[in-house]
Amino acid sequence: MSRLKLTLILCLAFLMPGLVAPALATNQIQLNSKPPVKIDVKIYPANIAAGQEVWVVANIVLERGWHIYGNPKGPGPGLPTILEVTSLPEAVTADPARFLPAEKFLEPDLGPDEWVWAYKNKTSIYLRLSTPDNLSSGTHQVQLLLRALFCREGLCMPYKTDLAATLTIVSNPEAAGTIPLQVRKNIGLTHVAKSKATLAPSFSASTPLTSIKELPVQPREIPELHPRPVLPSLEVGSMVKAALFALLAGFILNFMPCVLPVVSLKVLGFVQQSQESGRRVAFMGLSFAAGILAVFLVLAALASFAGYGWGELFQKQSFLITMIGLVFAMSLCLFGVFQLPIPHFATNRTEASAQRHGYLESFYKGTLATFLATPCSGPLLGGAMAWTLRQPPVQIFTIFSCLGLGMAAPYVVMSLFPNTLRWLPRPGNWLIHFERLMGFALLATVIYLLTVLPEHMTVGVVLFCFFLAIGFYIWGKMTTLSDSTRRRLIVRLTAVIIMVVGGWVSLDIVPSVARNVELVSEKSQQWEPYTETKLLEAARDNRWVVVDFTADWCPNCLLVEKTALHNRTVVETFRKHDALLLKADLTMENPPAKRLLQNMGSRSIPFLAFFPPGEHFWQPYFLRDLYRVKDVLEVFAIASRDMDQ
Repeated sequence: MSRLKLTLILCLAFLMPGLVAPALATNQIQLNSKPPVKIDVKIYPANIAAGQEVWVVANIVLERGWHIYGNPKGPGPGLPTILEVTSLPEAVTADPARFLPAEKFLEPDLGPDEWVWAYKNKTSIYLRLSTPDNLSSGTHQVQLLLRALFCREGLCMPYKTDLAATLTIVSNPEAAGTIPLQVRKNIGLTHVAKSKATLAPSFSASTPLTSIKELPVQPREIPELHPRPVLPSLEVGSMVKAALFALLAGFILNFMPCVLPVVSLKVLGFVQQSQESGRRVAFMGLSFAAGILAVFLVLAALASFAGYGWGELFQKQSFLITMIGLVFAMSLCLFGVFQLPIPHFATNRTEASAQRHGYLESFYKGTLATFLATPCSGPLLGGAMAWTLRQPPVQIFTIFSCLGLGMAAPYVVMSLFPNTLRWLPRPGNWLIHFERLMGFALLATVIYLLTVLPEHMTVGVVLFCFFLAIGFYIWGKMTTLSDSTRRRLIVRLTAVIIMVVGGWVSLDIVPSVARNVELVSEKSQQWEPYTETKLLEAARDNRWVVVDFTADWCPNCLLVEKTALHNRTVVETFRKHDALLLKADLTMENPPAKRLLQNMGSRSIPFLAFFPPGEHFWQPYFLRDLYRVKDVLEVFAIASRDMDQ
């Protein structure tokens, strides 16, 4: 009956209307249409002496309703505005373009967290030139190239135009002008462009523009990668090593924070059964192990035939809500609100039926423990999964079975060798308190899983748990076996209706309201969302790139971020190397991030990729699983040695 209740709730969850973020439309514009902009190029001062610096200012005025993007652009879609020099007089040098502060422009159609820096009406771009002392008097031409994306509601227009300015060099220094006060004030408000072309320090009209260090032509799409492990001993290249790592990793999963509460319940079960027959203890333990193996076989099937990686089930909101509901229901069971609802329709509790009930309960706990283990990636698991998930189904099923055997091994040993239970304390009243404490531990697991949900879903799922609590209380406390069949039916039907209606209100209506009133919170701009465009731009700009593959449902990811990536020395190292920091968030479906992770030869997280500047950009270094501060710093040391060779 309880499965029927759960099925009804989940059906409502699956039917919950989702908001599909529509992509920004880019309707076709005729090539001969007039651009919605006026551009005026000024020189300050108008007359300069040789050796004097001069500012070129491109004044941009947009038609009403149009906007262009700032530089930097921000996390949302679009292209940054770029002003670059294409030719200069001999020995004249140019600094990178400077931009005025842009306005934060929300993209409501793309979601509450999608925003960009943009200019809506007008702006000016400033570029400083330095002239040599021996520059001849007269006029000299400066050629510029402006690239921008003009957008308004539902329409975007890429734009590129050549601009020109004339430097007037006077022979008498006293005739040279000065920069107006207002222009100097505006310059003081500007910042250097974040996205720019790589230019030589000096060039002329007769000299082609090249980068300081010749780089190979960068591709238009991400090519085949050749990743290099920082810790090669943890990588897997054979079936034997993968199986050994899987056995050890499966055993370690028993000690992961996600799994400990349920595993503790199994140990509690061994304590309760230690005074019973050895045969019953053995079958209870083997039932728990069978639940573990069953889930790993399901995961192997999903990996073989549906392309799922480790922990990707937690990307599905329906699965995540189901796990929250199950763990919360189990905590209520430990608090004595109701008995764990294992399907059993016999009205008389014979000894045989009670034993069957206990075996099913053990199996159920084994499956729950394994599902809760999937967001965890302990030591050795990443390397084993990276190799396994690229193999045919036979190898995948074999390695996943080894994972299951490793996790189930302690319970199989205790089941087959009852003497190992002697170290457990004797049953007593303390078991009641231990049950209650494990109930609180399961509630802590519920709180953690709630943090994985999108913010607009959190209140609704908490409310759903509230209705579950009411429903299970009515089911477990308001009727007994001594009541009439009619009364038990009415009471339990009432409980089901409360949970179903509460699930509809909580998982449909409340999130819809929450989305409409949700406030956009400021996010740190240190880490930007990963896109393939940003990676390709960084390759062209000859920059370090660090890509952090993470997810809110991955506690080890959060651990390494706090202990390694947020370390002061690591942050300063990133800043020193001008590294572009990209976050490949796999909390929900993220095809570009998943594609890059697979190209790196991995399917599990935590995973940290380092793309070094220069000709080895497409041979990134990587760290997986629980890496440390010194491992991150070692990457830059290794890269420095490689560049010196």
